[in-house]
Amino acid sequence: MPHNDPLLVDIGIGECQVTKVLVDTGSLVNLIFRDTLDKMGIDLRGMKPSSRTLTGFNGSSEKMIGTIRLPVYAGDTIRGDQRAARELLIAAVKLQQSVSLINSVAKPIHKKYPQKEENREVHIDEADPTKVIRIGAFLFDEMQSQVISFLKANASTFAWTTSDMKGIDPAVASHELNVDPTFKPIRQKRRKLGPERSKAVNEEVDRLLDAGFIAEVRYPEWLANPVVMKKKNGKWRICVDFTDLNKACPKDSYPSLTSIVW
Repeated sequence: MPHNDPLLVDIGIGECQVTKVLVDTGSLVNLIFRDTLDKMGIDLRGMKPSSRTLTGFNGSSEKMIGTIRLPVYAGDTIRGDQRAARELLIAAVKLQQSVSLINSVAKPIHKKYPQKEENREVHIDEADPTKVIRIGAFLFDEMQSQVISFLKANASTFAWTTSDMKGIDPAVASHELNVDPTFKPIRQKRRKLGPERSKAVNEEVDRLLDAGFIAEVRYPEWLANPVVMKKKNGKWRICVDFTDLNKACPKDSYPSLTSIVW
């Protein structure tokens, strides 16, 4: 039945079952307390260190000790429990250490949805073999069929090449960086790239110029070096070192990360 009550679910995280998890669709971060990970027996050697700070609605800030990726399995759904949802929310806001009456961690009897990383490649346009998408191979056959049918019916919606993305007229929408005017612009010293990386950068610049994504400017106030990284498929990923520019912009108090641990 339709309802407006807070939604709570039972989920499995790693090898443990976590009960009464509040679903907040407006949240940009997933928080896990250090003592919770210890109780779950999670190996923290897989955690990536982080020095970022998270600021709450009440203005208080806490430093993160790192980020970690954990498999999550959906379990039974509990609906309409206003009291449990309110207690869980209050406990999270006040950063209470004892939440035994609200949340519990236990070893699961079984996993309802074993998570796998395998993907299945599907051609969604018989006339163009380059139009290939990947879907989870662990999906049920019926769901796979529904997803594939939907994608084939809407194949023209996707941008398969840069030329397919025509952009938006600035009269409709435009964005600008919120740079602090008190910061002095920084021109990074040019870094030398090897022949292979230089070729990859030139090809990427030409591709973006042809697509109209970038334009040449002269005597800019900010200068940043390209950063060239090799992807798993052997191709080059072209990025830009915006470290200095990021320092001149206001910090995002609610960064979007997989999981943040205090």
